[in-house]
Amino acid sequence: MSHVHFPDGRLRLAATLLVSVAAALTQSLASLFAMLFVALLAVVVIAATDKVLLKNIGRRMLRVNGFLIIVWLTSSINWRELIIDETGIRLATQMSLRVNLVTLAASSLLLRMSALDLSRAVVGLGLPAALGALLAQVSRQVSLLSETKTRLERAMRARAYRPVLGFRTIQVSAQMVAWLIIHALAKSERISLGLRSRGMTTRWFPRESTAWRALSKADWSILGAVIVIIGLCLWLPTMEIQL
Repeated sequence: MSHVHFPDGRLRLAATLLVSVAAALTQSLASLFAMLFVALLAVVVIAATDKVLLKNIGRRMLRVNGFLIIVWLTSSINWRELIIDETGIRLATQMSLRVNLVTLAASSLLLRMSALDLSRAVVGLGLPAALGALLAQVSRQVSLLSETKTRLERAMRARAYRPVLGFRTIQVSAQMVAWLIIHALAKSERISLGLRSRGMTTRWFPRESTAWRALSKADWSILGAVIVIIGLCLWLPTMEIQL
């Protein structure tokens, strides 16, 4: 059994969803800080022997927190009166903790799971097979757009294009987006024709999942550990640890 399927993908996805729900429903900053600290510690331990993984997670966190800067600017300041909004600061803090927590949890719990494995896990949790097929197809289209964008950028650099601040850069960027959409649509149509010619139907048959009772204790360990950690973190406010 490969590391992609151990522990079981359904349990890893369930643990990720459990962390997401707990983060969304928790109002205590102490609990959110505690869960974020545990998630960060887990990511550091996992990525200690894999520098590439650490760089990927670092880039992902930078993009996420770049968006959160906009949230802070719009929520923590009352721009009409130009004063600090304490309620907005608390809401921005909660959102920042929740988004970072979910990002770290997904990065560690869904580590090395392909889009197909994720779609199978979704179907294995009882959701419709059509949703699993949709996830697999969306992931394929996103990767197709990324590959096409890489090729277009390589062609632009080969023609000595250098982006600078100006109208010409905006014009070229707009043309690249248009070409990206056109190339992606053309390639997706060719892929669709090839799949239909090989007998593909709109109904998706996922691979049979292992029976729940056949899973080993090691498979259930991650979900159990996540439940225990979330319970302890939610218990913190009762210990009069307030932020």
